[in-house]
Amino acid sequence: MLISTKMDASEIARLFIRSLIGVFIGSFILLCLYFRKTYNYWKDRGIIYDKPIPILGNLGFIMRRSVWDYCYELRKRYPNDYLGIFLAWNPVLVVQSPELAKNILIKDFDYFPNRFLYSGYSDPLGSLNLFTVRNPLWKQLRYELSPMFTSLRLKKITELMNINATELVKKIKRDYIEKNNVANLKELFSMYTSDTVAYNVFGIRVSILSDQPSPLWYITSHMVKWTFRRGLEFTMIFFVPLVAALLRFKFFSAEATDYVKNIFWNVAKNRKEVETKNENDFVNLLLRLKNKLNDSAEPGSPSAEDVILAQAAVFILGSIETSSTTIAFFLHEIAHHPEVQEKLFNEISEAVKRKGHDILDYNDLLELKYFAACINETLRMHPPVAYLERLCAKDYKLDDSYTIETGTPVFINVLAIHYNEKYYPESEKFRPERFMSDIDTSNAVFLPFGEGPRFCIGKRYGLMQVKASLAQVLLHYKIESVLPYKVKTDPYAVIMAPMDGLSVKFVPR
Repeated sequence: MLISTKMDASEIARLFIRSLIGVFIGSFILLCLYFRKTYNYWKDRGIIYDKPIPILGNLGFIMRRSVWDYCYELRKRYPNDYLGIFLAWNPVLVVQSPELAKNILIKDFDYFPNRFLYSGYSDPLGSLNLFTVRNPLWKQLRYELSPMFTSLRLKKITELMNINATELVKKIKRDYIEKNNVANLKELFSMYTSDTVAYNVFGIRVSILSDQPSPLWYITSHMVKWTFRRGLEFTMIFFVPLVAALLRFKFFSAEATDYVKNIFWNVAKNRKEVETKNENDFVNLLLRLKNKLNDSAEPGSPSAEDVILAQAAVFILGSIETSSTTIAFFLHEIAHHPEVQEKLFNEISEAVKRKGHDILDYNDLLELKYFAACINETLRMHPPVAYLERLCAKDYKLDDSYTIETGTPVFINVLAIHYNEKYYPESEKFRPERFMSDIDTSNAVFLPFGEGPRFCIGKRYGLMQVKASLAQVLLHYKIESVLPYKVKTDPYAVIMAPMDGLSVKFVPR
């Protein structure tokens, strides 16, 4: 009798299923062991940490609550100098002490020269801009772009800001007073900042505020709109850069990226054809930078064209997004604090009478101390960026009990410092007077613009943009509240953004 060595189809199928189940179970066990080891990282080092969930780590809040809210709640649950969290499977140290923050950002900057966020080589505009780019290119770009923000240049730019602020006052009358509408502050002041950036970057004099077609408004309306997709892309770039690079996520939306490229090269081409230059705008500065980068290019260097386009894109985003948010919260706060608003109006109106002209120039605006204190208090309570992040480049002894290992991301919880009762008594209250006294901001207790070598290069530009617009608005209108004091933040936003843009009512004085 012959015994067949062949197995029938059903037996083969059973063996295949058993093998598949075995592989699945084995992989699941290995994955569990990996995550168990990974999520014991802070426990093994004796550091308090926020309990993670598998795969997401401490990112379970994303797309449901804002990053700003997470950082705000974190400092309440863990009032420690530092603690551990997990971004997916990546252990991250969160620093909440100004003393340690000062060491990381300033004193020991060589240990932390780069940011953690990254969008990958497939996204040159996202990875090569001054905010995200890494050394040594960052240092060269910082040096080359600094002339854009000198006091002399800012004085000239303030003249344009004042012109746009005049149009802003007219638009408020036309659209919100005469039509008795409530303003969406984020959108309104994004229009104002968009008009200013149009000239400062591209030398284009257009005004979306006066209802003219504006190419810059097309770009910025994409940049400042937090959809689910944009929020997810930013979240991955900021928190899980490896995944962002694999999925080819972009720092700027595809529409904004294409439009920046087209408008930049059209402006550059036009200037070459008619042989004109505008020494005061960003295009001219970037074209000179392009020539320098090409002259010093080495094998493997990024494209000079990509580098300069990345700077134009991030300047647009930075100028519009953070300033418009700050202005929105400023008006929201003074609407709920009429005594502050009246004191502000008196200071501004007295300056106008003293100077003998209706519009305050660069030097005039710098003299308004209470005005500056109100802006600083707004930035303390509502900093556009809730945390600052760095990547440890070499082992660093944080204190006597812990050494940060090379490659560990470090987040500085700005909200934990800004709401620390030791430095800001009654920190939950809007009290501009606290900034009329000598707060030593060099001790890293005030961080809306970062600190150290990588602090925001556009700090003075942004503050002047805020002052120029608000000074004229407050001279012409009282601000009344239409929303509760406590407002929600946009859950899709990585950069702080108010839900629905915030609203107030403008009342003619």
